Order: sequence, then structure tokens, then C-alpha cells
Amino acid sequence: MIFSADKWDNGAEIKRYVNVSAALSFKKMENPLNNAFQLFLVPILGLPMVDELIEIYKFGPNPNVLESGSETATDREKNDAELLQLCQYANANLAFWYDFDAINVRITDAGFQRQTSENNTFAPAYKYQEDKLRQSFKNKGFNMLDQVIDFLFAHTDLYPEFSFSQTYRTQTSAIVRTTAEVNDIYFINNSRLIFLRLQNHIRFVEEMHLKPVIGEKLYDKLLTWLADGNNNDDKDIEQLRLSCAKYIVSLAVKRLLTETGSITDRGMYFTTIQQGKNGNEVKEPVDMDRLSVMVQNLTCDADMYRDALARYIRVKYPDYYVGSPSEAFNRDNDNKRSFWT
Repeated sequence: MIFSADKWDNGAEIKRYVNVSAALSFKKMENPLNNAFQLFLVPILGLPMVDELIEIYKFGPNPNVLESGSETATDREKNDAELLQLCQYANANLAFWYDFDAINVRITDAGFQRQTSENNTFAPAYKYQEDKLRQSFKNKGFNMLDQVIDFLFAHTDLYPEFSFSQTYRTQTSAIVRTTAEVNDIYFINNSRLIFLRLQNHIRFVEEMHLKPVIGEKLYDKLLTWLADGNNNDDKDIEQLRLSCAKYIVSLAVKRLLTETGSITDRGMYFTTIQQGKNGNEVKEPVDMDRLSVMVQNLTCDADMYRDALARYIRVKYPDYYVGSPSEAFNRDNDNKRSFWT
């Protein structure tokens, strides 16, 4: 684990990431922190990278190296400190989210009891405050996991242990790899949760839509190139992947919207400021008319990305070009054929 009693320092170790009281003990948080570490960080980082991270935590620089701007720290020490800081940030927020109720109650021989302070200085939070805290912890934690992944991909030369993880193998062979690539097409605020919800739709679109558009031969060849990993510096292949990703994302988001009417884990909402509400923001579910407009826009975008992809293949990979759906009804005036067969 990347938190410990030795470095807890009356909660100062976790207070860099969550504004907690100095009275919060490591004993209270040990299980939630360990649960979040095992459930979320270990599967993403892989065991070799986890072992390296724990070594950094035990013997590497303190994350305060970044805050103090130490000029004596080496580049590796600064990178180690940044990686540890990102992982601790994710770990802390996910621990509070995942074990929120367990932290709020205690279990005794009398059953489950809600805790309050001994001198009654503080009262328990209201339900709406707890809901907002849960949402904040979850968003910060999962979004920080994305930053951890992005950091490790950018520094694979320093942390080769990450290349043994399932995350690395999956993303390097995937067409749509990151939340940023989804964000370029449809704004999801780099949310890891929404990215995970899109995975089923992405796989469906790849198999049922992308493969007929670019042809089965080029589709299989592209997956082989990506899985091989030796073509990462080939600009043509990377541009082909990105062109495919734009088409996939537009249709995948469209499928998510039409299937559930939602783009977040709580649905699609528009935020407005209403009169008589003291300037407070009011969130309301999107109405069907707005949803229909967004789906229609995504349909048009997908058609344009598809045509752009077909043009790119015709120029860069003419041997694999199978035509464009927009050309299906082109008339061959020379031979007087109405349809291609």
C-alpha cells in the first residue's frame, strides 16, 4: 500500500489530497485505503508496476519534492514523486468513495451505529452534502486514474514494469485508447467512468460498422499492426487509427445516448440558474427534444468521419480500398449499368 502509519503524521499524508481533520487516524482509514488500492490501482498498474510503486513509496522522494520545487532533486526523483502523488490522490479519493458508508458508521454488539463527535461540536452531514461528497470523491478518483495511465504511457522508458500490465497491452492494441480521444469528439470531461461505459458500444461499432467501411482485410491488418507494437512511429498507421477512432466514438456515443438517454452515471443533465433560487445552479434531466438533436448531430458527424476515413484509405492504402457507402449508387455511364455488383 502507498499509505502507512509511519508516514501518516496526524493525517498530513492524506490531507494533501482530501481536506481531513488531524484527528483522522490511520487505523480508521487503513482498510478503506487498502481496499481501494487492491480494487482499483493493482488491476490497472499490474503487479510488477505495483511492486515498483511500493518501492518508490518506501525509499523514494517525498511528494513534497514537487511542491517545494527542490533544485537538488534529479529528474527521476521528480518523476517518481509525481507518479506517487497521482497514485495517492486516486487512492485517497477512491477510498472515501468506495467505503463512504463504512467510514460513517461503526459496528458494535448493538449493531450499526452512526458516529458523531464526542463533544457534539459537529453534527453529521446532510444527505445532499453526502451525495455531493460521494460524487466528488468518485469523479476525482477515477479521473486521477486516467492521469496515472497517461503519465505511465508517457514515461514507459522510465517505468518498463508498466508494459507487463493488462492495461498497457490492451490500450496499445486498441483503436480508441484514451478518454482524451473521446473528448475530442464528444466532451466527457475526461471521465474514466463514461469511457468504461462506452467500451461495449465501442466493440460493437468496431465489429459491425467499422469493419464493413474499411474492409475486413484492412481491419484485420490494422489490429495486427497495433498488436505488434513495432509500428507506433508510423505516422500513416497512427493517422489511420485516429481516423477510425473518430468514426467509432461518434457512433458509440450515439448508441449510448439512444440506449439510455445518458452520458454520465447519473444521466444527461443541463445546468441552469433559475430566478428565485438565490443564484443556485439547478440541474435538470435533458428533455427528449434536446436528446434527439444531439443524436442527429452525432449521426451527421459519423457520416462525415466515415467519408473522411474512406478518402484517407483511398489515398494512403489504395490496395485495401473497398469503396465508400456514398458511392454505392454511382452510375456507370460507360457500360450502362445502374448498380455495381
